[in-house]
Amino acid sequence: MKSPFSLRQRILLWLACSAIFFEAFDVSVVNLALPLIAADLHVPLGAAQWIQTLYLLSFGGFLLLGGRLCDHYGSRPVFLAGMLVFGGASALASFGHHLWWLLPARAGQGIGAALAMPAGISLLSRHFREGEQQRTAFGIFGAFAAVGFAGGLALGGLIASLFNWHWIFGINVPVIGLVVIMGYSAIPGEKAAAPQPLNGWMAAWLTATLLLFCYGVHESVRLGWKTLLLLLAAGVSGALLRKFDRRQARPFFGSNVYTSPAAYRALGAFTILGACFIPFVFICTLSVYETMGWGIRSTGLLLFPYSIGSALVSKFLLPRLFQRLTVSQVGLLAMICLLVGDGLLLLGVVTHWLVCYLGALLLVNSLCIAIGYPAFTLLSLAGVQPEKQGIAAGLQSSLYTVGTGVGLSLTGLCLQSFPPGAVGAPLAAGCGVIGLLCGASLWLLKKSYLCPPI
Repeated sequence: MKSPFSLRQRILLWLACSAIFFEAFDVSVVNLALPLIAADLHVPLGAAQWIQTLYLLSFGGFLLLGGRLCDHYGSRPVFLAGMLVFGGASALASFGHHLWWLLPARAGQGIGAALAMPAGISLLSRHFREGEQQRTAFGIFGAFAAVGFAGGLALGGLIASLFNWHWIFGINVPVIGLVVIMGYSAIPGEKAAAPQPLNGWMAAWLTATLLLFCYGVHESVRLGWKTLLLLLAAGVSGALLRKFDRRQARPFFGSNVYTSPAAYRALGAFTILGACFIPFVFICTLSVYETMGWGIRSTGLLLFPYSIGSALVSKFLLPRLFQRLTVSQVGLLAMICLLVGDGLLLLGVVTHWLVCYLGALLLVNSLCIAIGYPAFTLLSLAGVQPEKQGIAAGLQSSLYTVGTGVGLSLTGLCLQSFPPGAVGAPLAAGCGVIGLLCGASLWLLKKSYLCPPI
């Protein structure tokens, strides 16, 4: 069968997919190795979880800046800069022997990914025709997220158990070097708007606000009533940031980016998907590791085939779903899979039945993320003007990642809300939080997603 893409498009697609591959790879590889990192650094698991949360919040906080840079300087320089920052931070993290060394390195990885990700999405939006060609490209893009996530699960467990957890970061460096060399020669220059001040410090303000909010949620058991002060401070900071931004001649959050109510509903669903998916994998990993006594390597190999299954779903099943259903209905189907999978995970936590974990992984790791991520991406970018594709890509990726950071903070709260040594109860509580979020998303989508023709 003849490829629908030209040779240049295939190269651009591979480069764009490398951005989401490494972002997903580093989320899953750290998620799996986190118990080993915590033990080696002699810190509680709740404290070590900030290695993951800080990465995600730095990523989410700077995504808008990455989108803005794409709109005004073109995708090529932003993509190359992002991959260079990510590779350099990965090298620093590979030498980390203390938590306070690892945290800023992970923040650097998040900032690098925040530049590269919207640049990759912008490459797909600019160089692939709307319709079937663009849907196919975004389906492959989503499949690479699944492959990256699966690679992190498989390689992370093997590397961390056979060698040293430091190598889960060092393995990024040579491959990213190859991507930068190819990108420098293959990505065409783009005519961009005249460079203007981008208020990059607002990205730092946004990230600090998100960190303050997540810290308040994560540490609420220890802080007690002081949590309310932190959450209030985060709310005031967010309100001031938005108010100040609206007064700017060139708002950081953009203006009139989205013209369809369906796009806002897609952004809300995207946020909930982020708040549920990574916490789901974290709870599943910890449950298999702690309650069933599996090793890190065995746990990674258990999750690995289901993430590969996600890539197969993206390639073979997703195009057929797009032919038979609207994109909106595919998004709704993804959230239903997530809700049912969460119910099976809760049953597995309570009963320790392996079949429950297998069913949950099939519905969530193989089906939900493979059809939900591209569906909500397409919905959020529908109707966006070409010159605003970068900021739109930054907004949707930012909300997904911020949702992930908040979801992990809620999971950390569940882990700290029970006596030391308790495992099943906090994991069950985490499943309950995911279920509530899924229920909220279905309530949000039940009327609006069954009818639109998008």
